[in-house]
Amino acid sequence: MQLRAELAPLDLLGRLVLLADTIVSILSILAAAWLVWIRPGWMTWGFFLYFFWFNPGQTYTYYAIFQSQPSLLLIEQCLDGLAAGAALGGLLIFALRFPESEPDPRWHRWAPLVPWLGAVMAALQLLAGANLFGVPTEGIAAASYIYSYGLNAVALALLLARRRTLHPRNEQRMRWVIAGCAIGLPTFIFAEICQTTGLLQNAWGMAPSQTALGSLYLVQGVLAYFVWTAVRRRRVISVVIPLRHGTLTTALTLALAIPVVFLHERIGEVREALLLPGWFWPLVVAPVALIALQRLHEVAVELADHAFNHAYHQARRGLEQAGHTMLEADNFATIDRWLVEAPVRHLRLTSAAVFRDVDGSLHRTMPAIGWAAASLRQLHPDLDAPVIECLTRRKPMRLLPQQWCHDGPSSEEQAPCLAVPVFGWAGQAIGLVLFGPHETGSDITPDERDMLQALAVQAGHGYDRVEKETLRHEVRDLRARLAVRAEAPPPPSSIEG
Repeated sequence: MQLRAELAPLDLLGRLVLLADTIVSILSILAAAWLVWIRPGWMTWGFFLYFFWFNPGQTYTYYAIFQSQPSLLLIEQCLDGLAAGAALGGLLIFALRFPESEPDPRWHRWAPLVPWLGAVMAALQLLAGANLFGVPTEGIAAASYIYSYGLNAVALALLLARRRTLHPRNEQRMRWVIAGCAIGLPTFIFAEICQTTGLLQNAWGMAPSQTALGSLYLVQGVLAYFVWTAVRRRRVISVVIPLRHGTLTTALTLALAIPVVFLHERIGEVREALLLPGWFWPLVVAPVALIALQRLHEVAVELADHAFNHAYHQARRGLEQAGHTMLEADNFATIDRWLVEAPVRHLRLTSAAVFRDVDGSLHRTMPAIGWAAASLRQLHPDLDAPVIECLTRRKPMRLLPQQWCHDGPSSEEQAPCLAVPVFGWAGQAIGLVLFGPHETGSDITPDERDMLQALAVQAGHGYDRVEKETLRHEVRDLRARLAVRAEAPPPPSSIEG
């Protein structure tokens, strides 16, 4: 009796998911390699070793390819064990050294233990491969699975334990890594259990399809993206924002999929009951249904955004009110104060300062929150070019940590992270505003940057209005003086004797 292998049936959706897994795997490995290139060290090398092996790619394909070549299969099994040990050891190294690529002093004594933990994992994997020689290794294989899952849990526990001891800015970066691990590691482990063991089949009598498993593997790409963002950026936005957006997008997609399916079924029933010409459905029914679904999607997004992003909308309303107040201000000092205090209060920023054009130079105005100990009173084109460049580009510019620190706030938490230019009605540069990060240490988000830019536009219009009113009053005073002088009798002329 001969058995012939045949390809398992895979529909179009399954093939698309498989293609997506392959693409995400390649991009994730390239991202990990790029981190090693820009920030070489044990931290980035550890993450590269981990993701080189534990990625969304279809690693089990090699087993099928090498089935007919026993020697190659044996070599692959050995490399598999060594790679798994290096990968999990690399994950622990990354957990001990992120974010500064140096071992945490509080955990320094545990660093020498990491290679031994990885070696144990490699040994278990190699021993589990002895089944190729007829040795029963079911217990060893189970122990290797449990041990690998335990090392994943240890890595996540290390990240959680070290988060509280970090600088607020680095704590925000650590939150990105923790979120990525909390999402990616359990999902990947569950997919691996379903893919390589019969646990779910034995326990429940069924297992997820290949398409569902491929979708679960895709989630591992979240870990790569979050780590890539946290390593390459010295200051990050709050991780809650992308998590909230992703959750809302998924929820809305699922919520709208049900009406779409229901509508499709109802249209099919109505089409059978009504005797309408064939052109009526694509030219009339389809556009109406598309417009209705689009409007439903817009309403759902708006409701969800207002329900789950209440703080943003509250801050936006507060800054809009501040903008209206600045437009009606009657002096420069009032505009300076609102331009500084409103963003700090509504967005919870650590610092803000206005540098306004006074007699051709950019001078710091009062008040300046977070700048009490700063000696910088005036911006100079040569020394402060990274900040003044926003006036040349005519748009807000992000300031990286340590990119500009010319006698500004001495505290790292209050160092400016955004420079916003201020222009008048005619496009002339009036000044610029420097904003620090949030009190939590997170960076200013793109949405908040747009709000601050809109506030700066309102401030520029307010400055122009005050200047025009001031000039109008001066012209009126000069005309009054000239009128008085014209109406006054001429002084008596002296007669020469």
